[in-house]
Amino acid sequence: MRELVARYLSHSVSRRGFLKGLTRAGLTLAAAESILQSLDQVALAQEARRVAPEGVKLFQGKGAAAFAEQLVASGVKYVFGNSASEDAHFYDALVDRPQLKYILTPHEGPGAAMAAGYVKASNEPALVMQAGFVGLANAVGQMFNAFKEQTPLVFYSYRTDSTRRSGRDGFEEVANQEQVVQPITKYTWLSRRADMIPETVRRGFKAAWTAPYGPSYVSWHADLNDENVRTEIIAQEKIDPRTRVRPNPKEVERAAKLLVEAKTPVMIVGDELYKARAVDKAVKLAEMIGMSVTQVRQLFANFPESHPLWVGTIPSARVDSLTYPKDADVVINVGNKLQHNGPAPIVARNAKFIDLRNDNVSMGNVITTEAPLFADVAYGLDDLIAAVEGILTPAIKQKARERADDIRKFSERAKTLRAQIVKNPDWNESPLLADRLTYEVAQFADKDAIVVHEAGSIGFHSFEFNPLGGRELFFYYGAHLGSGVGTAAGVKLARPNQQVICLVGDGSFIFGPTALWNMARLELPVITVVYNNHAYSGPHSRAINHSPGGRMVQTGQFMHDYLGNPDMNMAYIAKGFGVEGEVVGSPGQLKEALARAKRATQEGKPYLIDAQVRRTGVGWAEQPWTPPIRIAQERTRKV
Repeated sequence: MRELVARYLSHSVSRRGFLKGLTRAGLTLAAAESILQSLDQVALAQEARRVAPEGVKLFQGKGAAAFAEQLVASGVKYVFGNSASEDAHFYDALVDRPQLKYILTPHEGPGAAMAAGYVKASNEPALVMQAGFVGLANAVGQMFNAFKEQTPLVFYSYRTDSTRRSGRDGFEEVANQEQVVQPITKYTWLSRRADMIPETVRRGFKAAWTAPYGPSYVSWHADLNDENVRTEIIAQEKIDPRTRVRPNPKEVERAAKLLVEAKTPVMIVGDELYKARAVDKAVKLAEMIGMSVTQVRQLFANFPESHPLWVGTIPSARVDSLTYPKDADVVINVGNKLQHNGPAPIVARNAKFIDLRNDNVSMGNVITTEAPLFADVAYGLDDLIAAVEGILTPAIKQKARERADDIRKFSERAKTLRAQIVKNPDWNESPLLADRLTYEVAQFADKDAIVVHEAGSIGFHSFEFNPLGGRELFFYYGAHLGSGVGTAAGVKLARPNQQVICLVGDGSFIFGPTALWNMARLELPVITVVYNNHAYSGPHSRAINHSPGGRMVQTGQFMHDYLGNPDMNMAYIAKGFGVEGEVVGSPGQLKEALARAKRATQEGKPYLIDAQVRRTGVGWAEQPWTPPIRIAQERTRKV
């Protein structure tokens, strides 16, 4: 007996082997398990005395409890999940860990969007939980958004099949479940043993939060949650590689020389600036060189839009399509993902291109690069600013000032032209013009409001976003609909002291309204404004562009975009989830509704405005839908 105990404590015999040895010695199984449990406590105490470095904690208990313990050690405060019976032991573990809060979401998609909104606004880790593959399937759309938007979000769902029946096409079983989402994640892994659950979780967070950011997915068989384990819980900072790198000094020198000698330089800004809190450095470099600043489609507003060097976003995703300047000879990209939506590169071949960002994999894939600056954008800008300062001459500074004056004149003219929007002859008509709705919300919003935008292809104007202490923008970059309301709830959870306004199209809204319930339950006072034109305007316009002389245009019969007959009442939907709302159709009603929304949010209550918006563009015709049963009845009468 003593020898067997010594072998077990020295890890030379397994738990199963130890139990077999005791039963062979004449003990009952219950007695053997009791001895084993006592020895586990002794072994844990021995290991704690022998190995207990800072940041490492030895743990013994259920696999699900180890999961919860590792989430705490990884800095997670919120778990966004949809209820699943196989995670019962995890919910048990939460009872004794109040610092880890579980947010029940009625649907996995808006729940994942809520988690993403929280991560974007807080810069802190979060976990999304789903029930097996069936729950994962509901969340995949928002996983795709996180992938496109480079949001460091960790997803988890168990494998319904247990380790002893895996591969038998069981209930809800999908072969190679983790591989299904591999193309839209940075890291996927199936934990093979219960004691490896914490390690798998740590790797998931490490991958998600290593630049360039992105989602990861971890999984294990459901029965591992119920298994007793002895394992290590390690603080995230002990395994975080902290990949903030500086650029190559020679490339910095080359880039500085190109910028200083440029005749018409242009800066493209992107989300890495916002994430690195380095917008002020981009402003400084632009002012030193006297160059125009623009942005290709991104998630955040990454430059003060009221700054005189800001010339607006790039139309048609081509720098040479900018209204000003038209002849850029040097273009520097600072942290933009540069998503190409056409066959031609965003930066024309005749312009010299400097690429500063932390995503070296995509550097040079489409655009030829004179100076590739693979680096954290904050460090890169520090080095580039220092290099530029070292070679600036009085003559070059004078040219930069003259160039900045020309840009400023353009910006002032553009601002004057934008102000003409209020002179539209239909400005006061009903239903509301989308531009009028946007304008009124912009006049209403707090100076530091956060605007979550999933309102489709509307003209977005009048907000004057400024990530340096002013209004912030959270855009729907990923393109899977239904993220807006959930994202706004997550943003408000992370930033409770700032006004959060969600602008969402009616088509997008009906993909994910369940997050309104979370707003009501968690008392998240978000103002949601629905642009309700009873149609999918984006698909309508794109269909016309793709087939301008097609049969739909010729006949006025559009099969795919009309959402009326019957019209959807978004205020009724909101009330069903516990959120007060109203329908408005005129500018006067809108202003009154916004005032009521403000009072409601000041009392800690969310509010929804269903704004009736006019459809714009060509070819609109409300197609009456004849129910199939009515067609069958007509045919019967004729017979």
